[in-house]
Amino acid sequence: MPQSLLLALETSGWTASVALLEDGKLVAERLTPAEERVAQSLLPTIHQLLRAANVTPRDLSAIAVASGPGSFTGLRIGVTAAKTLAFATGAKLVAVNTLDALATQASDATGEPIWAALDAQRGDVFAAVYQRSDLEQLGESDPTQLLSGDQWLERLTAGSLIVGPVIARYRERLPAGVNVAPEPLCQPMAGAVGLLGYDMLARGLTCDPFQLVPRYHRQSAAEEKAAAAKLT
Repeated sequence: MPQSLLLALETSGWTASVALLEDGKLVAERLTPAEERVAQSLLPTIHQLLRAANVTPRDLSAIAVASGPGSFTGLRIGVTAAKTLAFATGAKLVAVNTLDALATQASDATGEPIWAALDAQRGDVFAAVYQRSDLEQLGESDPTQLLSGDQWLERLTAGSLIVGPVIARYRERLPAGVNVAPEPLCQPMAGAVGLLGYDMLARGLTCDPFQLVPRYHRQSAAEEKAAAAKLT
């Protein structure tokens, strides 16, 4: 059986990561340089990763990309790169929800339900809640909620597991008895995007490169300001 190579991209935050997986197993993973903009460093980091593994873009059978929620700019860069590579190489394309990837990363940590959360800025949180049984069907629906920070905190219960970079902002306000995932699991990573991407491929959850767009889950600050102005 020929090997199956998947390239995964995660660009939802201020830094990005790329990963190469073979037959569902992580081969290599790299972060983009923290001192460089993702727009400048993503493609060179992909090139370095593939070259180190002696792989060319034409060898790829699939590409998985975090499609949102997350940074507007980061998501645009990652999705555009994934679409371009998929179109140029004929590789299958999979769009992975960033919160689903975080839940995948925390699957071995203690606590249930699992709350994956990202800072949505302006006092808000992108959040999704999962039971352990949900992790077998990730990608079949979009669980993302846009909540105020206070709303999110009110929904947390003792025994819950929280994963995501938003923990740093709300740690002092977390309810008693809430479990926090280990810090290394709280940054969305391309390896988890790739692992979930393989699972989604097996279930036929691919997308058309011409149709894929980032899932922002909210308007930009400028769009929200313009919409508010129309109401006044």
